[in-house]
Amino acid sequence: MHSDEMIINIYKGIRPKIKAQFEKRFPLIYEKCIKQIAAMVADRKRAPEVRACIEKIAAIKPFPLFSLVEIETINRCNNTCTFCPVNRNADTRPFRLMDRRLFISIMEQLRELGYAGKVGLFSNNEPLLDDRISEFAEITRKYLPGAFISILTNGLLLTVEKLNTLMKYIDELAIDNYEDNLELVEPVREIRDYCIKNKVYRDKIKIWLRRKDEVLTNRAGQARNRSKIRRPLRSSCSYPFMQLVVRPDGKVSLCCNDALGQMTMGDLTAEKIIDVWHGERFRHVRECLLKGRRFVSLCGSCDNG
Repeated sequence: MHSDEMIINIYKGIRPKIKAQFEKRFPLIYEKCIKQIAAMVADRKRAPEVRACIEKIAAIKPFPLFSLVEIETINRCNNTCTFCPVNRNADTRPFRLMDRRLFISIMEQLRELGYAGKVGLFSNNEPLLDDRISEFAEITRKYLPGAFISILTNGLLLTVEKLNTLMKYIDELAIDNYEDNLELVEPVREIRDYCIKNKVYRDKIKIWLRRKDEVLTNRAGQARNRSKIRRPLRSSCSYPFMQLVVRPDGKVSLCCNDALGQMTMGDLTAEKIIDVWHGERFRHVRECLLKGRRFVSLCGSCDNG
């Protein structure tokens, strides 16, 4: 068992352990029955809270800027998690690598907007596959000194050298350590040991112990180990009110659950960020969610809220 403050074991406790055992022994029953029922129960429970949240945001005039930006600079992953629609064995997306000029244009626009929220230099990908990620983190810090910069990685490509370079510019490094026995994979172990030995970064790094075969949300119906929900949830969703997700080609996705980029809200190679955010496509989605039903295609297939 791991006990240091950098490590988070989501399977610690009786309920998570039971869940993990059920997932392993009875995957079809868990996914098709228990997970479906749990989604409906959670839907009823969270509906009032989520609705109150989005109504509060929608009431602000002019409509406020997003509070989270996710920028995917490369659309590839090097892991094989069964729940992920874009794992390295399943990804159907054409390969894309963000042009450096586009990245800088995004930063310039965010600076002009006075953006000081959270910037995630990742989305549905492994960010360290892009050799320029440290440079992009440096550029982000230069243009947005007040922003909170975050990177989520599976840690397989991490080295102490990369760590020290990245940590000059980012505020948070989250590591999803995928190992079915909940042991640290070797690169992550080296990072953990280095941080403890040298007493550095321990307040900025969190290592999440994860399994590759987890049964999670259905990612807008795109998760490979989940079936679509039987009927659309009643609760609204806050993502289109708070989040901007940019793909490597400059296309803006509906939200982070749209891993395959099936819904495009705008194109930052031809449009301004602010115009996309206030554009007709986002307005339509928000209006639908404010009516209390998930009428939009991907939203109607999604059990995330």
